[in-house]
Order: sequence, then C-alpha cells, then structure tokens
Amino acid sequence: MSKSTDAVQAYFDAWNARNVEAILTTLTADGKYSDPVGGSNLSGPALAAYISSLYAAFPDLRLELINISTASNGMIAAPWLLFGTHEGTLADIAPTRRGVVLPGCDFMTVREDKVSDVLGYFDPAYLISQLTRT
Repeated sequence: MSKSTDAVQAYFDAWNARNVEAILTTLTADGKYSDPVGGSNLSGPALAAYISSLYAAFPDLRLELINISTASNGMIAAPWLLFGTHEGTLADIAPTRRGVVLPGCDFMTVREDKVSDVLGYFDPAYLISQLTRT
C-alpha cells in the first residue's frame, strides 16, 4: 500500500470505530468534507457535529470499503456501502428501526500523509426511500 491509500484506509477505519475525534485526526489541519446532505466544505466542529448526528441516527453505522483506486491526477476514488439501523431522528424522520444499505463513493485527495479533501457522493432520496417505504 502507498501512503495515500494508508491515509484513506485510516479514515475509513476511524469511521468504523465510530470515533469522531479519530476521524478528524485523519484529516489535514485544513481538511474539508462535503456530501449531498451535510453540505460543502465542513471541517472542525461543524464536521464533528455532522458525523455525530449520523452516529445518533445510525448507532451501528458501518462503511464497507469496496476498493481504493488512484487516478492519474492523484485523486483517490473509494466506493463504499453504508450499513446501519435507523435508531435516531434523521432529516425529521423519527426512528424506524429499519436497516439500510446505501451505496456511495468518496473522492479524496491526500496531502502530508493525511486526507485533505473528501467529496462524498450518494443518493439521499434512495436513503430516505429505505426509511419511509410502506
């Protein structure tokens, strides 16, 4: 493994440990996180609050990293599957106790052996449909 893929693996390991502080330490000091629900360029306390809200909604949240691929420009693509049980409020949806499986992909840059930018992509409507299906 390269230092870049090691940094990406450490990032996902921290998510799966459900340790907000550990996730933040995998990022550079100016590291940013963006996704369709959390917003753009989250960092520091705002990112910690967003991650904490996800763990509150899905206390058993787990990300299965499918692959780590490095593009010619150094950007890393990391497709994943999110698994979790909806035990807390999410987007004003009361806990449903339903399990979800959400496919997604993070596009990441690594600098100084840490993740500097994360652009997360997934379909929020697909997630909501799993929680609200009848």
